[in-house]
Amino acid sequence: MDGKLVVASLLLAGLMMTSGLAVYFASQMDDGTDDNTDDSTNNGLDEITQGNRAPTLYVAEASFLYGEPIIISGWVVDESFNTTTVSIQVFSQDSLSTPAIVDEVTADGKGVWAITLPYEEPDTWVVEVVATDAQGLSSSSEMVGVELLPPNEEVVRLTIRYVSPEVNNSIGLLVGDLIHLFPGTCTVEFWPEGQSALEGVVNGVNATYTIPVDEEDVSHSGVLWATCGLFDVAAANFSYQLPIVEELPEDEVTDSDGDGIVDADDECPNSPDEPVWPDGCTDSQLDSDEDGVTDDLDLCPDTGVGFSVDANGCADNQKDADGDGISDAGDQCANTPITEVADASGCSDSQKDQDGDGVQDSLDQCPNTLPGTIVDSVGCEVNEYDKTDSWVCTGGNGPWVKDFNEEYYGSNRANNNGVSSAGGGGSGPWFQCEVSFSEQNNKMVMESNGIPNHDFLSTLGCCADEMDYTAYITMNPVNDTTGGHSSTNCPAAAGRWECAPDRGAVAIGVNGVPIYGPEEGPGGDAVALHFDYFNEDRQPIELGWCAGHSAGPNGYHYHYDANCIYWEPETGEDMSDYSLSKIPSDQHSPIVGWAFDGYPIYGMYGYGADGQTIRTISSSYVIERTQDGGDQGYNGIDDWNYVDGVGDLDECNGRFGPTPEFPEGIYHYVSTPVSGSPTSVTDTNGNTVGMIGFPYFLICYHGVADVSGQSLGGGQGPPGPGRSYEFNGEVLGHHAVYVEHPIEDKTVPMLVDLTVTLTLIALVFAGWGSIRRK
Repeated sequence: MDGKLVVASLLLAGLMMTSGLAVYFASQMDDGTDDNTDDSTNNGLDEITQGNRAPTLYVAEASFLYGEPIIISGWVVDESFNTTTVSIQVFSQDSLSTPAIVDEVTADGKGVWAITLPYEEPDTWVVEVVATDAQGLSSSSEMVGVELLPPNEEVVRLTIRYVSPEVNNSIGLLVGDLIHLFPGTCTVEFWPEGQSALEGVVNGVNATYTIPVDEEDVSHSGVLWATCGLFDVAAANFSYQLPIVEELPEDEVTDSDGDGIVDADDECPNSPDEPVWPDGCTDSQLDSDEDGVTDDLDLCPDTGVGFSVDANGCADNQKDADGDGISDAGDQCANTPITEVADASGCSDSQKDQDGDGVQDSLDQCPNTLPGTIVDSVGCEVNEYDKTDSWVCTGGNGPWVKDFNEEYYGSNRANNNGVSSAGGGGSGPWFQCEVSFSEQNNKMVMESNGIPNHDFLSTLGCCADEMDYTAYITMNPVNDTTGGHSSTNCPAAAGRWECAPDRGAVAIGVNGVPIYGPEEGPGGDAVALHFDYFNEDRQPIELGWCAGHSAGPNGYHYHYDANCIYWEPETGEDMSDYSLSKIPSDQHSPIVGWAFDGYPIYGMYGYGADGQTIRTISSSYVIERTQDGGDQGYNGIDDWNYVDGVGDLDECNGRFGPTPEFPEGIYHYVSTPVSGSPTSVTDTNGNTVGMIGFPYFLICYHGVADVSGQSLGGGQGPPGPGRSYEFNGEVLGHHAVYVEHPIEDKTVPMLVDLTVTLTLIALVFAGWGSIRRK
């Protein structure tokens, strides 16, 4: 059976390494606040709902205790939940090519589905799951492992007493109780010395046994054996002498160590409670080859005299760990592949390193590397990344961009700064993105005018203008190991790292635009407000394209996303067509900014745990939802809790790992549109939406940061003198949009980890658990 388990596990692991899992939550609504606005201000995230799309599917690895029903369940997302069918094929260990069970079920109105497997005996299965919608579009096939665990069967314990024969009868009884999970599986025998066994009668209901003993025919000394087990058979034994008075020499009836061998014949006194040989010795008392390891532990009997052995009693010349025919004593290449032939040194062709770069030939993608060259894990020369190459809009070549505020908010919110046309003069909404940099004292000194490299909306904080920004980013970041910091704005950091500002600049985009903390002026979460998580009754706040806006005289900045920095519209498209769904998902996202501790901020797509697979990187923060007693963003940072392992990132929203620019690994932050939490959120309009990825960029600095040394302006506060958040006599609301919500398979090949995981991972079931309020 163990061999079959290995085969099933290998099949599942191989299939899971090639599978990806993404669940996108999307919604859209018309807030009806302004006829001059359209869904262009929603970051384009609701485009995921346009047209019919194949369903997406989530199903978790499942392990069940003996006696529990085997219920395979999960979550499916499609345009219509209750018309989506989930089909399964169950492969047993005995048939990995032909399914043992084929079944299907329709998801309920919330997308939840469950199928019960008709198995009761412990075993392992591989289940293939596919979701198909009413139009015949199918999700990707997901393979999961399912196991029913056997119970923990402890070795039987038993009591014993002797019932003497009645008058004029020689038949006595050995009786007692059996203590075992499955007493009905037990057999009990008494082995009188030198005689055949006397079999007992077991009452499985009462967990008792009875062994008839004829005092006239049976030796009074013997061994009592009890063997029990339904899935794990084990035996217990002990010596026993019938309590019958006899006139015999003491050395013929005394058994001091209770091994069943009387002292006169016992060559090993004090034997442990183990089976013994006729001389009264157990394997744990013998060492036949005199190598210092007793026979019960010796895996290599007959070791030659004078050889050093390991704990298993094996000398190097008796071992061949990789099975290549060369003993470990002379094997210079461990772990030779079983399909390859080793030379006299124990090395196959794939294990040799002909160019001496430290990477064996089978993995070396760059043979004939020159001596002394520093190479990466595949044997190719490492060219150190020049961090200054990350800046855009340099050399006076930045694009001309326009603030479309007038088109979306009316003429009284037109941006009259800048020039009237691209490259022209006069007054108007056109600007050119400008960035310059230099290196001073191991720092990148970046200067910019704060204008993005894409068209934008100032929104209510009208209006953006050119700024005079200077940022100082260290070229050699150092992890902060000092501790003792305030945790007011980053409770999860618990003082280990410095908190990033809650409302001001926390980083600088590679286009010279500041990246701000999550909170808006009144103290709520600007991004949660943008996605209708709560109603802001203190000060209207709106985010425009790419989740950026102007803070009036304090300049334009991002609160979320910033992936648009590298987005290139197709022919006929403009910034109003921007959507996160248009960011390439098959390649690692580039650097979108630099934190003030010198570590980079990457876009939303990064490497999985294998360092190669591309997938959405999610945050590990979970919001305190309204239905769970939380304020759902009204109190900003205080409404979010860090849950270790629910996403990919740490308390600061970063992680250490390889990137295209730093293949050997670097600590880096990530722009996270989504949280790794499978829990959904009910917005202020009653819609069920996915959970956004607070803190969106970062909330604390993993490295030693220089926050006070930056010159990047302030945050968004109340309207300044002469400014108003009213338009045509009405207070402007915000334009609600909903975020696509990828719930990905964090299974590491989980590594997965079954990581993260997997995962990374929690079950996605409606109504499961609630996030406790801090």
